[in-house]
Amino acid sequence: MNADLILYNLVAFTPERFSGGRGANHGSIIAIKDGRILYVGDRAAHAALAGPHTKLVDCQGATVIPGFNDAHCHPVAFALTTRYVDCSPPHVRNIADLVDALRSRAVETHPGNWLRAANCDPATLAERRLPTRWELDRASPVHPVIVIERSGQHCVLNSRALAQCGIDESAGPSDAGAIHRDPASGRVNGIVSGNHAQVAAALPPLSADEIEAGLRAADRAFLESGITTLQDTSWSNTPAHWQAMAAYKERGLLRPRVSLCAGADSIAEFAAQGLRTGSVHPGGDPDMLRLGAVKIALDESTGDPAPPQELLDATALTAHRAGFQLAFHVPDLALLHRSLNTLALLDGAGLRPRLRPRFEHCPACPPEWLDRLAASGALVVAQPALLPLAAPALHARPPDPTQPALFPFRSFLRHGIPLAFGSDAPLVPCAPLEGLKAAVTRSDDDGRQVAADEAIPLVDALGLYTWGGASAAGDEDATGTIEAGRRADLVVIEGGGDWATVEDLGRARVVMTLIDGKIVWAR
Repeated sequence: MNADLILYNLVAFTPERFSGGRGANHGSIIAIKDGRILYVGDRAAHAALAGPHTKLVDCQGATVIPGFNDAHCHPVAFALTTRYVDCSPPHVRNIADLVDALRSRAVETHPGNWLRAANCDPATLAERRLPTRWELDRASPVHPVIVIERSGQHCVLNSRALAQCGIDESAGPSDAGAIHRDPASGRVNGIVSGNHAQVAAALPPLSADEIEAGLRAADRAFLESGITTLQDTSWSNTPAHWQAMAAYKERGLLRPRVSLCAGADSIAEFAAQGLRTGSVHPGGDPDMLRLGAVKIALDESTGDPAPPQELLDATALTAHRAGFQLAFHVPDLALLHRSLNTLALLDGAGLRPRLRPRFEHCPACPPEWLDRLAASGALVVAQPALLPLAAPALHARPPDPTQPALFPFRSFLRHGIPLAFGSDAPLVPCAPLEGLKAAVTRSDDDGRQVAADEAIPLVDALGLYTWGGASAAGDEDATGTIEAGRRADLVVIEGGGDWATVEDLGRARVVMTLIDGKIVWAR
């Protein structure tokens, strides 16, 4: 059988390498037919597999790995932020830089339209604080301005934006979000925390052209990072978001495969349309878009950081009965405890989920809870690139040996707790190579380590960003490793060596990304 494409002169990162072996040697080939891996092995098979129409690609000794699977991200939100002024370093190092960047954007923005900025992190600004309304006023007198803090939990509005939101000096505290004031004058300073309804109502959506441009920019960022599968874990996804994603896929605006979570508030709507985990969109490629788990994030959807156990139990039971995999938002120990209780309740009622439940984030777990977490059957979907983001705050506090380690990856694996990696983009960049670096070095940008004994070997981290992600989505039989019969979602990386040391990772660079056996991006 003649292959459609043969990659040759490469090192294939096969399952044996993940198991501690050497995998294929230099000179291996990977043959692809109809979007699937036809053969991986010795180059002696080249002559038998190559036909007159076979495309040949010389990988020049590079390593070929399974495509990265971002098991936790927000691709549409990431796309929208590409249309915002980027406040992250090195673009912005202080508030004056931020004002200058907004002023430059104002020149090309119609008066009265909003200026938007994202990824503003006080820890990276020279002033070590967010800007105020008065500082943002200097950017433009004729544009409302919003600057979104990196975590997404805070924003800053200039005076024109505050007026459009109906927020004035008489504004008081609200359950929807806190309005901050200048400590000296007592005046509203423009900083708003939480999901404030007035801000959400006043901020207009981006235009269709801006959304399309953002999706194309995000698509390129994903592909040049080697990401071939995205798992959209947004808790607010409705059937309308499902239809929109299908349209984006049909138009080729987002080429990686997508597994889209359903929001827990919309379970009934999805079920009424006959949709459940694993459903595909009619008319589309069933391998490119499917419905994933139900995202149960009651702390975010209700605004209650400690939702009652009974509500969590009832939501999970409804989702389970509707045929959904369960994905619990677990940002802290309280919700870890409640989520474990819910799974125990389902198990006790003979309703153990068919698909492995997921705990999104799970940044900490007391050692005495590890066995219970393992027994629950849940898989932890972690975001290692968040570790450098959290590190400065940890280092600013005195060490507390009574607190569990942050992101205890090694402990999870030692206790047999399945693990997968994602990015949480746009909270942090989507680049898996940066996530791998954080998981292996446990270091922040200043080189200070966090819970160094929880570091894991590079080869293990690589597996969690490939096969681990496939397993989290119940897709491990079709993708995530380089084997005959599997989908040909591959990444060619030069400089990676044996993927055994941090130095290998430092030299690694994505040079080609393939989805379904087709080259979708090349450096």
